[in-house]
Amino acid sequence: MVEPGQPPLKYVTNALPDGGRFICTVGLARLGQTEIGAQVGAKRDHQWDHRVIDVLQFLVNYVIGSGARILPEETVQYGWTHFLLQERTPKVLEVFEIADVYSNEPEPPVVPGVDRAIRLTAAADDVMRRNGFPGIGDFPYRGKGAVSCIHLSEDTTQPFFMDREAPHNPRDSGWSISCGDMLEEHQESDLFIEHLAHIAARRPFIVPYLTLPIGYAVSFERDGAFIFSPGKDENRRDPGKPYDFGPWSLID
Repeated sequence: MVEPGQPPLKYVTNALPDGGRFICTVGLARLGQTEIGAQVGAKRDHQWDHRVIDVLQFLVNYVIGSGARILPEETVQYGWTHFLLQERTPKVLEVFEIADVYSNEPEPPVVPGVDRAIRLTAAADDVMRRNGFPGIGDFPYRGKGAVSCIHLSEDTTQPFFMDREAPHNPRDSGWSISCGDMLEEHQESDLFIEHLAHIAARRPFIVPYLTLPIGYAVSFERDGAFIFSPGKDENRRDPGKPYDFGPWSLID
């Protein structure tokens, strides 16, 4: 915790030669944590700086709240993705994010900044907001989801249904995904467990919906997405365009 009487943590912005900016914390060092910063591209307006600061504040809160200290080359989970922190100078760690947030590689390539993480969070929050649901999106751990039809993995144009129940363990997302047929219509060999990242790699548009809380369900039909609130048999059509979202939405 910051000691009473000490100046609060703040952020400074420095211009980069390419026209971009580097936003960095000031004050973490007195807590024994190397200062943390992130690049902002020259094409971003200064409103984007506030979003970058929000992400940096998440890391600050993690350091203060957990008492942990982030070291060079360590990673921190952030929503659907994670950050790699590398030494920029002996006094500053720079945040890098996964270049392809749908990657299944154990050590995927990273790029400087937090743009993709910001866009993912905004897309998830938009699902909640445009459908009138309270709260904000909260991505589950990129853990396992239950898939109830093996044919679902083969035909990426097939309508399907997914619902979220209480997870069985910390690495369980709670999501179950079905091709729409009744479970009893499938043989046991048709049922399997798969990582959400693998499912999202084939159907990237589902990712913003994965933040829907326990009890929600989504039916993806050819003409859109239909969301069921907890305990409701009736659905409402999502006014957004779910199939327009994918990796292409995260890169300008």
